[in-house]
Amino acid sequence: MFEILKLAPLFFGLKVQEITILINKVQHQIQHFSNNEVLAFSGDRIEKAMILLEGKLKGEMIDYSGISLKIEGLDPPQMVAPAFLFGPQSIFPVNLSALSEGKILIIYKNDFTSLLSSDSRVLTNYLNIVSGKVQFLSHKIALLSYKTIKEKIASYLLNQLNPGSSSLIMNQSQKGLAEMFGVARPSLARTISKMEEDKIIRWERNRVIILNLKSLELILGHLA
Repeated sequence: MFEILKLAPLFFGLKVQEITILINKVQHQIQHFSNNEVLAFSGDRIEKAMILLEGKLKGEMIDYSGISLKIEGLDPPQMVAPAFLFGPQSIFPVNLSALSEGKILIIYKNDFTSLLSSDSRVLTNYLNIVSGKVQFLSHKIALLSYKTIKEKIASYLLNQLNPGSSSLIMNQSQKGLAEMFGVARPSLARTISKMEEDKIIRWERNRVIILNLKSLELILGHLA
């Protein structure tokens, strides 16, 4: 457990021995989960800090028509809902479910607060994690504000593209993007094909080449 925790953003810069001492100072437990298990529902109170040790989780929203919108996928050793652990609305913003078998480290709030106060590096790491999540959610909201699939694709690619680069490695499959955008996969595929026909992009298996940056920016009304 402590070897995987060394890779966790919460313990960035700490040695395994230091992490072991910190964890053993507070009450903690390991919770196992099975594939497809729902670990929490949107609106449930968050009473504990959780770090994914093994397996894969996803956060998703379900609208009234039953359509699923994937908000975020979680891989080890990420924290679960770190930005919602404290505050007046300390509740899960989405449904949390398992995509495989796995296990998580659980530390209840009071003990987690003690952990943060016992080492300034851990506290700084946690603040960085929360800030990163807030930025991620702001980008997500901006992405969802676009009405057309073409706008969503353009926004996603432009946000992922490094300055001066004409291509980017895709960490998301088209299926994953469809879930992220809240659209049907065939509709996404058709839009991508049309953008390729218009020679705006070329979409390879795990790489996208920007053929016409100005046209991509103009989709969002930006000037190149």
